[in-house]
Amino acid sequence: MTTESTLPAEKVSLVAGSLAERVRQYDTTHDRRAPFAYTYYRLTATLATALDTGTPAFNNPPWVAELCETLASAYFSAMDSVDEWLAERSGGSADEIRPSDLPDSIPPPWRDVIAASSVRRSYMLEDVLFSMMAHISYDLPGALRRMATPADDRSHIADFHRMNDVLASCIDTVQDDLSSRYIHGLSSLDKLFTRSDELLTNYGIRVARGLAWFNCDRLLDPDSTEEATRSISRSTAALIHEIRSPDDWKLRAGLWILRRLIPDRRHWPAAGTPLA
Repeated sequence: MTTESTLPAEKVSLVAGSLAERVRQYDTTHDRRAPFAYTYYRLTATLATALDTGTPAFNNPPWVAELCETLASAYFSAMDSVDEWLAERSGGSADEIRPSDLPDSIPPPWRDVIAASSVRRSYMLEDVLFSMMAHISYDLPGALRRMATPADDRSHIADFHRMNDVLASCIDTVQDDLSSRYIHGLSSLDKLFTRSDELLTNYGIRVARGLAWFNCDRLLDPDSTEEATRSISRSTAALIHEIRSPDDWKLRAGLWILRRLIPDRRHWPAAGTPLA
């Protein structure tokens, strides 16, 4: 809980701290949500540093911090709902889950993510990629919409673009550290996803977040709200389908073979391993 007197950089640092706690929790229980939580933590910590140093110089740092908090609250709410369902769920943790098994309290894209990660031959990079898709394509437009006011002239777009620059600039480093922490030979798995891992690149982060801004405008327009809601709710499932079961049968067959030849090299960091 932050107060009005808390500096923007401190607010974002508090969000990063909450994400760090999630990482430690998931690491301890070997929860497949850990790699994305770690990625999210690192990106948020980078944003906190940018606000603290004033590089780049945001026009409205409090708005940047509020967006960070609002967006993170959507993620925390979804993960809390997942935890509640897991605590009440009967059956082994190794059981494969279907999206329809999960309650409505979990947003549709996150149901798709949790179900996809339960598949036996699910890879760490997929877990991160699918989670990133759900968070940027669904949670982010919703967060922007909740922050919009009737008098909002969307003048925050310059700061939003600066946020894109900050987050995109560190994604390659974060992906390298992600590999070191959770899996060896991350680059060797790229062949499994063809070009679908572009979301985890400098360019991909910028494009995905730019599309989220556009989809917020669609959500704010009464004439397109319903279709926009359906669209962002389906985006994650569409990406999962593209990677897991592409329409091209030759590609689908090739991926089926690769999944059986390339093992999941996932490993878990030792207790006490620093987050950065």
